[in-house]
Amino acid sequence: MELRHLRIFCAVAEHGSFTAAAEKIHNVQSNVTMRIKELEAELNQQLFIRQKNGVVLTSAGQIFLGYAQRILQLTDESRNALLDNASPRGLLRLGSMETTAAIRLPKILARYHEQYPQVQLSLMTGTTTELIKAVESHRLDGAFVGGFHQTSSLYQEEVFHEELVLVSGNEFDSLSALTNEISRQTVLVFRTGCFYRSTLEHWFYQAGIIPGQIMELGTLDGIMSCVAAGMGITLLPRSVVESHGARHSVQCHELPQEFSNVKTVFIRNKDALVTPALTAMIDLAHHQIAMDCGAQKAASENILTTGLGRIDATESGASVH
Repeated sequence: MELRHLRIFCAVAEHGSFTAAAEKIHNVQSNVTMRIKELEAELNQQLFIRQKNGVVLTSAGQIFLGYAQRILQLTDESRNALLDNASPRGLLRLGSMETTAAIRLPKILARYHEQYPQVQLSLMTGTTTELIKAVESHRLDGAFVGGFHQTSSLYQEEVFHEELVLVSGNEFDSLSALTNEISRQTVLVFRTGCFYRSTLEHWFYQAGIIPGQIMELGTLDGIMSCVAAGMGITLLPRSVVESHGARHSVQCHELPQEFSNVKTVFIRNKDALVTPALTAMIDLAHHQIAMDCGAQKAASENILTTGLGRIDATESGASVH
């Protein structure tokens, strides 16, 4: 069994087709087919079920996939461990919730790419549950997820703090008015496994609220646009709402602190090598959030100072322009 067999096998499993896998790894289909047959002969197991529109893994193939991915991951880690540790390089596979990817990561990724051009970045968005599974199975080097989780396989550290708000159309000017109508509202959410969705469901349960229809949407823009159009309500970070183009068409309603204050956590597998590329990403994330907090504090102090100046000027009888 050779590493090329494992790489071809993983490519076919990922793309569900010999043809698509061959294109991905820049090989000919006949060679891909031959290598898979050689691997199946060596293992004495059928790894794929051939269908007209592609292939699917057999139960044996599903078991073998986890081991193949781990072997390839260890191979990459051993290669990276022998490289110059002073210079981040190689592939860095990150995961993120869509809201974090939309608001928090663009500055970080742009700065990272500028400082470490030898690192090949890839970013996968998904729900917190999906991202945790991807990190645990070594398909991602690290991910930004919602909250801390009780799992011994992961190293977890807080990187961002978010304030969650209930978001509605402009027809509701208070949380109490909205709460009385939630049973007749459509709740717009990401698919099951989303941390914000589970937080909203927990609030519903604690408040004794039975929502109306639940509608799953696949994108942040889709959810915000539907809320702005008066189609329903959702739960999102305030930073996401305030930066969105539809912010003037929605209302943000504060929730109790136990539901509104949440942490965005960076996770990685404890068994995986912490590469220079990964260390640099974590350091840059902490640095960027510190800069953002400093900018917000300076802006708040400037507003306060300006306001006090206006008060002093008014009290002294000076004209204020």
